[in-house]
Amino acid sequence: MPITAPYRSSQRVYFDDLDALNILHNVRYVLFMERARGELFQALGFRWEDDLAHNPDKFHVVAAHEIEYLAPVRGEGELIVELQPKKLGTSSFVLGAKVVALHGTEVFAKGTTRLVRLDPSTFKPCPWSERFRKAITPLLEKT
Repeated sequence: MPITAPYRSSQRVYFDDLDALNILHNVRYVLFMERARGELFQALGFRWEDDLAHNPDKFHVVAAHEIEYLAPVRGEGELIVELQPKKLGTSSFVLGAKVVALHGTEVFAKGTTRLVRLDPSTFKPCPWSERFRKAITPLLEKT
């Protein structure tokens, strides 16, 4: 089945994700966004366990996370992380994310992650592969 944007990932909130007020701890939002990104890359055929010859794009780092908390997630249950690729540069990639209610339209948080692809020999920024570009470009936000 083809991948469409926004990519939607169901995430489970457990008791240990909650703070003393029974509210999802702030750092868990980023964790859920990261897990959803891993699922997206996997769905696009970029498997972490593949070697660099097959998946050179796995050699990347997070250059920035930005997040805005809009409403608290209260208690255990399911939520959805929606990912929207926003910009694909030469060596950088910006991915938007929303943490939303499983049913309904409530948005709990929104943010972006900026990734930078690195050359494994020099650890300097280098271009994303053509394979990665072909997979991500159709998903990019239309502006």
